[in-house]
Amino acid sequence: MTPVTVERGEWTLIIDKFIAGPERSELRYRLSGPGPEVVADPPSRPAWSQDPIRLREQGAVLASTPEGDRGGGGHGFSFGPPISQWVMRNVTFPPLSLETVQVDVILESPPDRWQVTLDLTPVKVLGITARPLSVSDAHHGVVITVHAVARGESMTALDVLTALDPTPQPRFMRSLGRHQMRRPGDASQFSLTDDLGNSLGEFACVRDAVTDGRELHEVLVFPALNPGATAATLTIPDIHLAEVSGSPITLPIPSEMDIELGGFAAHARITRATTFRGSTVRVQLDDGDRQPDRRLLYAEFPQVDGARGGVGWQKEPEPGDPVDTEDPSGSARQITLQTPVVRLHGPWRFGVPLR
Repeated sequence: MTPVTVERGEWTLIIDKFIAGPERSELRYRLSGPGPEVVADPPSRPAWSQDPIRLREQGAVLASTPEGDRGGGGHGFSFGPPISQWVMRNVTFPPLSLETVQVDVILESPPDRWQVTLDLTPVKVLGITARPLSVSDAHHGVVITVHAVARGESMTALDVLTALDPTPQPRFMRSLGRHQMRRPGDASQFSLTDDLGNSLGEFACVRDAVTDGRELHEVLVFPALNPGATAATLTIPDIHLAEVSGSPITLPIPSEMDIELGGFAAHARITRATTFRGSTVRVQLDDGDRQPDRRLLYAEFPQVDGARGGVGWQKEPEPGDPVDTEDPSGSARQITLQTPVVRLHGPWRFGVPLR
């Protein structure tokens, strides 16, 4: 389907995915609009963001299935002014008839009832037979497993699941490699080397939804391997994760000092900046590359004068690069840093049989 955008007053609904499969149908949407006058700390999702969604197909009305949200969604605020909010959801429905060419999506969400008609396009799937595997490697309590490999004339695909071992303080996966979102033109992060000496880099990564933040499920897609190859080695150099560890630290704005955050000794530089988003607080954290197996990237959930916000950047940050947090007033006095995002060095390596 072609993504659909519907505007109603200050509210915008974007439906960017609807897939009708043999086992289930899946819908992804984003609804954004005005926020509350006051945001709770910690912020909470509005009740309407969990309401069932109906799908009308050939006169039949289907509610979202019991498993409901499949992960990959969320809720957030932009602190303006004025305050705005957004909700993103992945929801599932029973499978639809193969003859279905049009469905109505019905949401009981602000500002009132939404009904959006989607035109569906049949897709011929050119499948590649996958060979089941169970090949794992583990470092730092991070277990990465290759569950399947598929070879075709134009590509080689590997089904990869990453899982974090339980720890006293929570950890959450953010990315395999150094990019949370792979963009066209990005350099390859992983290598697949066959037993004939040929080495390839991936050209695509397809992420599947998960319900546990300690997991990450991706399909890594490489060019086709040499037909004569009988085995290959997959190498994943780094991963990124968020660690809820240590105590939050509050710093004046502006300031520059040595701090400890989540087990990292780092030099912090806090300044004010103005970007296309408006006034921001800019944070640079330099851990000095003192630990051989990990690097500190940034703090994921800063609070500016007690108001929780997110982080943004002009390019995906490397260690020591600045990240920005919105400061609508332009005069915030302090920022609290917590939940460091960390790069863990591997490499994780897997011997992948091809026959």
